[in-house]
Amino acid sequence: MEVLRDISWISQVALGPLERFELEGYSVIGVAGQKGGTYQYRLLFFEAHEQRPFYAINLERTILGDGILTEQIGAQHHTLEHLTQAHNYETFRIKALERALSFLPTLKQ
Repeated sequence: MEVLRDISWISQVALGPLERFELEGYSVIGVAGQKGGTYQYRLLFFEAHEQRPFYAINLERTILGDGILTEQIGAQHHTLEHLTQAHNYETFRIKALERALSFLPTLKQ
């Protein structure tokens, strides 16, 4: 699969992941973005034995300070949902995993 074109994940992982786990045969790393940056939280998905993620679900901040849930697949980046309230990592994680669990099985068909 095509890896993410956005390489900002490298510095986020270097700053220290929040967690690592396996899901549907993929390795997942949860990271927090830098304060004031675009990404507040991200779940990065890696294929087995790969060092670059192919998929990410992000909690982003717009320039107006609104929260949006976005998805990245290779070079594609699109909005899934505009959020009406602030989310902590656990709330983001639940939304992100719901989306991932509906999307990831389609890759194996």
